[in-house]
Amino acid sequence: MDAPFRKVLVANRGEIACRIARTCRRLGIAVATVHSEADRSARHVREIGESVLLGGAASADSYLRIDRVVDAALRVGADAVHPGYGFLAENAAFADALAQAGIAFVGPHAQALRDFGDKAAAKRLASVAGVPVIPGSTQASADPREVAALVAATGLPAVLKAAAGGGGKGIRVLGPDAAIDEEIAGAMREGLGAFGDPALLVERHLPSGRHVEVQILGDGAGRVVHLWERECSLQRRHQKVVEEAPALPLPPGMRERLLDAAVALGRHVRYRALGTVEFLVVGDAFFFLEVNPRLQVEHPVTEMVTGLDLVELQLRAAAGQGIAGGVDAARPPCTGHAIEVRLYAEDPARAFMPCTGRIDALALPPTPVRVEAGASAGDTITAHYDPMVAKLVVHGATRAQAVTAMQAALCATTLAGIGSNLAFLRALMAAPEVVAGIPDTGFIDRFVAAEAGRTAADADAGAHADAGAHAHAGAHAHAGAHAYGWRAAVDAVAAAAMLLQARPRDASDVPVGDWRSLTGWRLDDGVDARLPRWHQYRVQGSGASRYVRVHWLDGADGVGCVDVWLDSRRHRIRFDHIGDGRAPTGRDAGAPQVVEIDGLAFHLSVTIEADRVQLSDGVDTIDARVLPALDASGRSAAAGEASLLAPLMGKVLSVRVAPGDRVARDDILVIIESMKMELRVQAPHDGVVAAVHCVAGANVERGAELVALAAPAS
Repeated sequence: MDAPFRKVLVANRGEIACRIARTCRRLGIAVATVHSEADRSARHVREIGESVLLGGAASADSYLRIDRVVDAALRVGADAVHPGYGFLAENAAFADALAQAGIAFVGPHAQALRDFGDKAAAKRLASVAGVPVIPGSTQASADPREVAALVAATGLPAVLKAAAGGGGKGIRVLGPDAAIDEEIAGAMREGLGAFGDPALLVERHLPSGRHVEVQILGDGAGRVVHLWERECSLQRRHQKVVEEAPALPLPPGMRERLLDAAVALGRHVRYRALGTVEFLVVGDAFFFLEVNPRLQVEHPVTEMVTGLDLVELQLRAAAGQGIAGGVDAARPPCTGHAIEVRLYAEDPARAFMPCTGRIDALALPPTPVRVEAGASAGDTITAHYDPMVAKLVVHGATRAQAVTAMQAALCATTLAGIGSNLAFLRALMAAPEVVAGIPDTGFIDRFVAAEAGRTAADADAGAHADAGAHAHAGAHAHAGAHAYGWRAAVDAVAAAAMLLQARPRDASDVPVGDWRSLTGWRLDDGVDARLPRWHQYRVQGSGASRYVRVHWLDGADGVGCVDVWLDSRRHRIRFDHIGDGRAPTGRDAGAPQVVEIDGLAFHLSVTIEADRVQLSDGVDTIDARVLPALDASGRSAAAGEASLLAPLMGKVLSVRVAPGDRVARDDILVIIESMKMELRVQAPHDGVVAAVHCVAGANVERGAELVALAAPAS
């Protein structure tokens, strides 16, 4: 069959741009792409080779600029544009603009984008097509009072859903204790910021359900086929983490009913190209969630079990070649089982908050694992875009084989220099419930909570040896070691590394004056004074300050060895070369070494740059800032003081406090918008606001101090 197009512009970035380009080249189609100022040297630009600069780093100034993308397509001579997913993939105005320019849009007709881009309209279409829908509103509203009335009519628990949302974003669950007015206002801000529309739907919350979706393909003339279904129940923040094809076992007869319902909806709207009809399965019933009228992030698992190239099918449908590629409408192929995991730059211990920074090392597993990577070692994850680094996809004759293959693939993966969910994915794929195939959409929240509780119990018991013994105990062992191990002592290790890195070879012969530039401490007025054994640091590693006391050990056996007191517990920490004059400095340092913590040895890279220490085991990377423990007046820091830091680069939406305000633990102090999400900076304990260092509307860098808390007056 002839190539459907002569040249395609990929109007996206990251792994999906690279993946689309591969299919285009296989079909003999020339390909070009686009980029922002922040992506000048990004992986998709390097791999594709021809790219048009759209504008600034922010999506609104680049990837979301319809006029500039259309101009880019004309400039490179493209006769079609593939939008990938996200950005303009579901934008009907973009499809219209391309049509006016005589350029094909690789996706559904503009009307289908309008119908399914509006969640209320999509819900009404599904109902007319005979597909069960979740009880709740069928009309969206941007009036906070109307939305509050809809919540009252629906009852709690309820779900606020951005009418223009997609990809799991713009969703908030309202429990019995929810601050409803505040949640509505926040959901509207998110909808406006991420999708340009603050309107919300209200639906009944159905907990403990499963997320099952059906891949459909239509020719635009009424013929629609399904390409089987996927299981997407393992989610965090309403966004998918692990996807599988086919779905896990369903109640008798439900699989056929799901497939039939998805096809019926596609036929009802004479759907063209690929689309995904998503359902919530609860017991013996299923309910329509939404239609994603585009290529899905998880499309590779469908490709693995069907042997089809979904991007090729998209291209041919958009070119008017119908349902091509050997698809059998009666019974499409489905062989074996496939699993995909998403490797993100995010911190599972902090509610999966995205991480930004430079990737120092990235090693991904070899074939037969399918790897879809959007970044490489040396690239930077910014706050402007989704923090996904790569997708790993495996296939097995059975699900058990696929699970084992994924466990091996994750063990063969290394990511250093930036925080990631790699250790979490390893633990998740080893969890008995996941291995047995019985998860639901609430499983990850329960899993994280259980591991946090287990870790706290271990820490209270001082269970260093127990945490090490767990390393051989299977599923929860790795998660326990992940949550405890070296990570629980990271503040202590960072302080110890900073002290030993700054310490000269022969500390006993160095006067205090040589240390003042390193620590800022006023130790003594005498120029002949010697370095004391005790030092105190303020460590900023997790959004608030912790105070640690460090004592180095003298003697031949004490080189590279210190005692650190953290939260009234002593940790003995030994490095194999820090402190002997070969300590790492600079971003390119950090060769792995053995770090021993209370008798447990870990293979870590330790990088020190100015007042920052970065620790990585090739799975997790954690940064800490190590500062002198005395304030500008020379006072020792008091217990209960804290500096609240910006978790990511972003824009300050709201400052809720002023100097002198008394706050309680978990009170919201500042709200920041980053990566199309609202991040709430909350008080770690009761206190009094000593200072506020930010204003609403301002941009802040990651790690910037937002609010200083003082201990409450006794």
